[in-house]
Amino acid sequence: MGKMSNLKSFIQKLRFKYKLAILNENTLEEIWRIRLSKLSVISFSFLVAVLYFFLIAFLIIKTPLRGFLPGYTENVDLWNQLTINSLVVDSISEQVELQTKYVAALRSIVAGEIPVDSTMSADSLRIVAKSQLPGPSERELAFRDSFEAVEFGSSAITMSTQQEPINYLMQQPAKGRVLEPYNPHMKIFGVTMQAERNSNVVSILDGVVISSEYSLNNIYIMTIQHPDNIISVYKTRQPYMLSVGDKVNAGQVLSTFRSNDECYFEFQLWKDGVSMDPQVFIMF
Repeated sequence: MGKMSNLKSFIQKLRFKYKLAILNENTLEEIWRIRLSKLSVISFSFLVAVLYFFLIAFLIIKTPLRGFLPGYTENVDLWNQLTINSLVVDSISEQVELQTKYVAALRSIVAGEIPVDSTMSADSLRIVAKSQLPGPSERELAFRDSFEAVEFGSSAITMSTQQEPINYLMQQPAKGRVLEPYNPHMKIFGVTMQAERNSNVVSILDGVVISSEYSLNNIYIMTIQHPDNIISVYKTRQPYMLSVGDKVNAGQVLSTFRSNDECYFEFQLWKDGVSMDPQVFIMF
């Protein structure tokens, strides 16, 4: 009985109402008043706390503030967006650097410090380097003929040397070391490379992206259609910045290699549905 009486008295104290009033100091007239109890104050405080909780939860879930929470940056969508943004920033910084060098060279030419005809582009240097290479000897030509007669005579695979030449100056798709060359007899229809870290994958010619896929073995595959039924295929472990239907220019950055473990790159070149040896047309 004693506990019940104590509980009742405690509840009565909580429900006991107090009067809070504001009086005019001169006339002692009551201007405003309110009747409160301890229970109503506790209930009102609890309601305000609940409203604050739901307001903060809404801001965290529906606004970018969630990115400041520890561990939330492991979200896959957020990581993908960060990756794309970093690729775009790297591409922009590289373009800015190239523009800066171009403006500096142009300023030197205008100032008369460098003759205009003395400057050569990287592509021109490649053409000169190819033209200065010594041609094959008669013994080498004879060996080629005998080898092709034996090896290619029974093969149903059409080699790129039997195709009409491609009259385009192509960009190097990636910088690095060739690990596995083109070998259609072994079902290898392109070149496999170990690309340089922080280097870029670029389009070899102007064209349109006709396919962008992700394979089950963690490989991103992009296919670009070029003029004269030329198709280039790029395979990396890094995502691409373009989508199907996007137009690309020669030398435009498609993706960027981030680490040594993810610098795998495979490149294929096709014309009229037949695979071509990329090293015949591009200097790697």
